[in-house]
Amino acid sequence: MKIKKGDIFVIGFLLIFSLAFSFIISKITSQNRGNILRIEQDSKIIKEVPLDKDQEFKISYGGHYNIVKIKDGKAYVSDADCQDQICTHMSPIHDVGETIICLPNRLFLEVYSSDGADSREDNIDKVIR
Repeated sequence: MKIKKGDIFVIGFLLIFSLAFSFIISKITSQNRGNILRIEQDSKIIKEVPLDKDQEFKISYGGHYNIVKIKDGKAYVSDADCQDQICTHMSPIHDVGETIICLPNRLFLEVYSSDGADSREDNIDKVIR
């Protein structure tokens, strides 16, 4: 079976259409800016800090650490001593429902809104052990 010029056109059109559609959906669903960062470790809330104030703090767990920074309304993990370093490579979070997770240090960061802007019924269900 040989691919024809029309087949390439259809495949290209569908690819561009699906990328544009996914971009539009992501922009529509992520319009809620959060203002509070919730920090959990071992399923316990250890801090809730506002995103409007630039700050940095160290979170320790079992001899290991994560350094969380809040700058320009966005939160991210700037440094950690875990082996995989996945948490340090994640994008800064600022919209309601966005998360950063460090599994080796059992750290869970989540952005939410204190004014109830997150009225979704499909909130994340999580279990950390």
